[in-house]
Amino acid sequence: MIEISVVYLRAGYDPVEYIHLDAWPARLHLEKSAAIKCPSVLTHLAGAKKVQQVLATPSSPHLARFLQNPAIIQKVQNTFTNIYPLDDSEAGLEAQKLALNPDTAKGYVLKPQREGGGNNVYRAAIPPFLRDKVPREKWKGYILMELIEPPTLNNSILCNGKIQSGSVIGELGVFGVCLWQNPVSVMGGSRVQCEKGRVLENFEAGYLLRTKGRDTEEGGIAAGFGSVDSVLLVDI
Repeated sequence: MIEISVVYLRAGYDPVEYIHLDAWPARLHLEKSAAIKCPSVLTHLAGAKKVQQVLATPSSPHLARFLQNPAIIQKVQNTFTNIYPLDDSEAGLEAQKLALNPDTAKGYVLKPQREGGGNNVYRAAIPPFLRDKVPREKWKGYILMELIEPPTLNNSILCNGKIQSGSVIGELGVFGVCLWQNPVSVMGGSRVQCEKGRVLENFEAGYLLRTKGRDTEEGGIAAGFGSVDSVLLVDI
């Protein structure tokens, strides 16, 4: 007999969703169980914007922990936009100058550790937001990302039950599936040894294309900012 169970977390991505103190022991209980977690707390944190920043900050050495081939590392880094911390590190102090200067802030977006749209601060709104609404000691909870400027197309989209026509842009995301077995601790005489974890499945599983109006900063579909679309490849 094989026991299989899955915990699918539709919520739990925002601290405000843990409305009672009992919620934290409940989450710990799920993590310690033998169930397959979707996502586990480690996977959850791996997708956090802070982790993206650590990997994508210019001259970051951390990508080499996961990819050993320098040529592949360079190819991956070439796909990154610049992402900076807002802490007191050298990169963070430089990012603070970019974020507080109205001229340079126009090319950036300020992001907290949130998902789903409606949480980011864009362009000229960044300097007054940091100065007036966020205490200095909490700046390190944000990352500063150089804006990606996709090409503009003319099209119509259905959003919130209404057809909108005009200039639109697309955002393409690729889904991946990874299922692994965590490392386990085993007793070896009087010593505890850790057996290496195993990756059981790791593959690409489709895509999501979001289309939104050119002047719409946010892109969350569930939040009503964008629409699901499909890809049409054109040989130019």
